[in-house]
Amino acid sequence: MYRPGLQEFEAVITVARAESFRKAALTLEMSTTSLSNAVGKLEKHLGVRLFNRTTRSVSLTNAGRVFIERAGPALGDLQSAMDAARSQQATPSGVLRINTFASGAREIISPLLLEFVRRYPEVHIDLVTEGRLVDIVADGFDLGLRRADLVPADMIAVPVG
Repeated sequence: MYRPGLQEFEAVITVARAESFRKAALTLEMSTTSLSNAVGKLEKHLGVRLFNRTTRSVSLTNAGRVFIERAGPALGDLQSAMDAARSQQATPSGVLRINTFASGAREIISPLLLEFVRRYPEVHIDLVTEGRLVDIVADGFDLGLRRADLVPADMIAVPVG
């Protein structure tokens, strides 16, 4: 069974905004034939025409208008969600919580911090130094720096020196 995908929805919405298959095809960087086929597949699936087409113009039918009013914002939300997810890969952001002892902060973390902040300006560092051991996971830390003999057996540890 055919299920319309984002390409068909995007095709219909772009044609509606451009009021032209040719302009929409340029915007979407696809051929007018491919664009027309994508729109046609969706129209066939829905069982209604979304556009009135002539050789000189394209306009929405009533069904097309209703479809655009409903699908347009939903497609925008989907595109925003995908962009937000992609941006997490491209540019790290948020808070990085680090827990360590004072000498670890001074001797190991400190020399790395300036370059890290330059490279990832959207990341805020929350560096906590305490004179006692804390439960890194329970206290919400992303990273903990410990001497090897102080790392619990069930904790994932990576040597740093």
